Amino acid sequence: MSARSAAERGSLDSAYTILLRAVDAQPGRAEAHFWLAEVAGTLAIEKWAVSAFFLAKRSKREFVRAVQLAPGNPLYLEGLGRYLARAPGIVGGDRDSARALALNLLKIDQMRGTSLLVELLWRSGHPADQVRADSLIEAFARSGTGGREGQVRLAMFFARTGKPERALPVGERLVAADSTDALGDWVLGATLVTLHRDPRQAARRLRWALDHPPPVTTDGREYWPPAVWWYLGLAYGQLGEADSARTAYAQALRLAPKFKPAKAAMDSLSLR
Repeated sequence: MSARSAAERGSLDSAYTILLRAVDAQPGRAEAHFWLAEVAGTLAIEKWAVSAFFLAKRSKREFVRAVQLAPGNPLYLEGLGRYLARAPGIVGGDRDSARALALNLLKIDQMRGTSLLVELLWRSGHPADQVRADSLIEAFARSGTGGREGQVRLAMFFARTGKPERALPVGERLVAADSTDALGDWVLGATLVTLHRDPRQAARRLRWALDHPPPVTTDGREYWPPAVWWYLGLAYGQLGEADSARTAYAQALRLAPKFKPAKAAMDSLSLR
């Protein structure tokens, strides 16, 4: 059983164990350190207190090691940058260091560097920074940089910052360019759900995505995150299909038991 197959089934503890063995067996393999960092970070969010603390520290250590072994790899640099941007200081989060890394990453990979810098600017909470973030995104959108993944990141930014109407044409372009691309279906389906438009098409798009082998997602993973199941549940809820919605939410919670949006949605169904 590989770490990836364990993660796809929601068995992150098993994936973590497999990756620990992998870095022990091949300490010079940057890829193993990177994926151990990713899985440890995900587990840290799900665990309690002391376990979460040590898993988070392990995650940072593995990101740093991956970057040391492959300093020019933009995926590994972005992973470390995301950790520094999102983690609390007590476990090594450092937004100043993340910003410096983002500026360096811009020289290597404009798409990933822009994504990281925009996240940092938005996380600051300062209106001037958010204006700058919007400016960077608009420039990125005009440049057409990053191909399909760049378009996916663009749509996700619009969705996260309360502009789903800007994400809709991006999703439509992705599907029009390749109707068999599951990632495009995910983006369009999730955007339709957010806008409360055409829930039947949204459910069909999301179901297609989930029924097909997923491509590499924007964080480098090769399995669908639980949010896709949550969006599918919302689509079924908008259609009034409570049983189907409940099944989708249950799958999201199987993959991530502490995924609050799915838990809240499931609880709301139980109250009806």
